[in-house]
Amino acid sequence: MFKKILIIVFLQAAFGYLVLPEIMANDIDGQELYTKHCVLCHGEDGTGQTDLGSGLGARDFNDKKFQDEITDEQILEQIKNGTEDKMFPFSDKLSEEEMQALVPIIRAFGK
Repeated sequence: MFKKILIIVFLQAAFGYLVLPEIMANDIDGQELYTKHCVLCHGEDGTGQTDLGSGLGARDFNDKKFQDEITDEQILEQIKNGTEDKMFPFSDKLSEEEMQALVPIIRAFGK
């Protein structure tokens, strides 16, 4: 990691732009975040058929209609701000990069 930082500092000095957030975002394990923060309600299979998820009516990420009708930006918005009646917001628990890393994990259920 220290080598990466030295390279970043050199690139910033040489080329005059910031590359640190992109490299840090690439180091985020979206699957690990999903397991830690989402599995309780949405389940490992993304169906929402867990004890808590069933009671709350958690979204089924495998649902084709859901995947077809929602944009990545809307998924990110729901992660950030939650929903009015079911999901609490994660904006105080996850960084912007971590929330963004969850979007492709959620999308993968639709394949």
